Amino acid sequence: MRLKTSCHFHAYKLLNAITGVVAEKKCDCISLSGGIDTSVVAVAAATAGLRPRAYVVAYESGLPKDLYYAEHVSRFLGLELKYVIVDRDKAMNLARKVTDCFGKENLDSHGDGGCIEMRNDVVFYAVLEETLKDGCSCVFLGSGGDELFAGYSFMLELTSSELEEAICKMIRGRFPELQIADCIGAKAVAPLLDERVVNVATTIPMECLRGIPPRGKEVLRYILEEKGLWEIAERHKAPAEEGSGTKSLCVSIYDR
Repeated sequence: MRLKTSCHFHAYKLLNAITGVVAEKKCDCISLSGGIDTSVVAVAAATAGLRPRAYVVAYESGLPKDLYYAEHVSRFLGLELKYVIVDRDKAMNLARKVTDCFGKENLDSHGDGGCIEMRNDVVFYAVLEETLKDGCSCVFLGSGGDELFAGYSFMLELTSSELEEAICKMIRGRFPELQIADCIGAKAVAPLLDERVVNVATTIPMECLRGIPPRGKEVLRYILEEKGLWEIAERHKAPAEEGSGTKSLCVSIYDR
């Protein structure tokens, strides 16, 4: 179902806010999974006249779903795309670095020895380490998209007041990718978490966030559709571990 006219207004207002932040920060690199969040940031960068070098992570022993989408977005927007290939040995080394950054006591939130979180954090560490090595002045991330725009499945069942409360709580939560950047000295910029964007996002009506039928991130999907990125607008949520292919990797913190 197409967005209501009022939702169109919120989409344009949101894109203008994101573009303003991106134009101000002028990062020369972007972590591009080809998911909805990073693609919207890439669109904002292109709108601002920027062409950041894009980075996508692929675990060579897995099934990296992001490659096709990242390639499509980078071609469409005219961005150079660099592949960060991670084999098992490199993944094990990255896992040790992640543990050094966070400490074991902060990783085992799922009670599985840290496997789930580690699979995601290895991806974040790999791309941030690569941008640092390449001398990027700063790197754009898509952090905050799920939290701000009802990207998690449980958010689709909440009442308006419950959703508002969940968003306010989650955007103040922990973002491992930003912590990793701080840990290794990489400058990461998350435009979706900038106060100016958050202020706009928190005024968007629930139906413009969830859509009808509800699927989440509807306002971001509309931005991508309007810019011609239909394939990305229709993507289902894919955690970093699925997008990069590290879902097949289990590195327990207790092995470190």
